[in-house]
Amino acid sequence: MSTIPEFDYKITSKSDTELPVLFFGEMVFPWMADDYSELSGYGMKSLSQSIATKSDWLPLFDAFNMRAALGAGNIGMAKSKAASATYYSDMYVDFDCAMKLIKRGEPLENGKVWVTNEYQHSGLRDDGAHIVSKLVQMAKGTINVPS
Repeated sequence: MSTIPEFDYKITSKSDTELPVLFFGEMVFPWMADDYSELSGYGMKSLSQSIATKSDWLPLFDAFNMRAALGAGNIGMAKSKAASATYYSDMYVDFDCAMKLIKRGEPLENGKVWVTNEYQHSGLRDDGAHIVSKLVQMAKGTINVPS
């Protein structure tokens, strides 16, 4: 069980707390290796513990790091071509936050974005070959999708 109050559903689900309920659909916490047999093998327990105790993470949505990862503005480095699928009704990714990253002047402004309600958060699992093919074609510029 998580010892971090913000991620402990027993604490955040109480009506007398001001802590928000945080949804974490694709995260693995160290205690899950004990609770779910699917996560108990292949060193998953030690891996999840190492990730949980890592303290030197860079900011997730740091504009400088995003631009650097895409090669934007680095001398002698080709710009990466990027394309993404953004699901309008994704229950795990806030649509407005995702859209902020692609606005002019923001770190992902040159990426191609396919906004769709055709899939939900499980799009890659549901129709991965089609989605990846479309994204690759968008990144290469062989198809145009309004973005």
